Amino acid sequence: MKITPLLFIGLVFFTSHALAISKNDVRKIVEAAYPGARITEVEKETYKGKRIYEVDFVHEGKRLEAIIELDGTILKVDIDD
Repeated sequence: MKITPLLFIGLVFFTSHALAISKNDVRKIVEAAYPGARITEVEKETYKGKRIYEVDFVHEGKRLEAIIELDGTILKVDIDD
């Protein structure tokens, strides 16, 4: 079966978005990794050329920022400046 480049791009685009998690899922991921976290903001952003969720939250008195891939993988957590 021959797949045209345009069809291939469309399949990749729609497949990747179909597997993307929701903001509610992102909240659950952060709360599971950081019990008691108070999430203040969840936004879709671009990080190193990839679409991600950026999550600002407070845990144990520290303001933190998490970068989470659309598949739910936590890439990075740092102190929020």
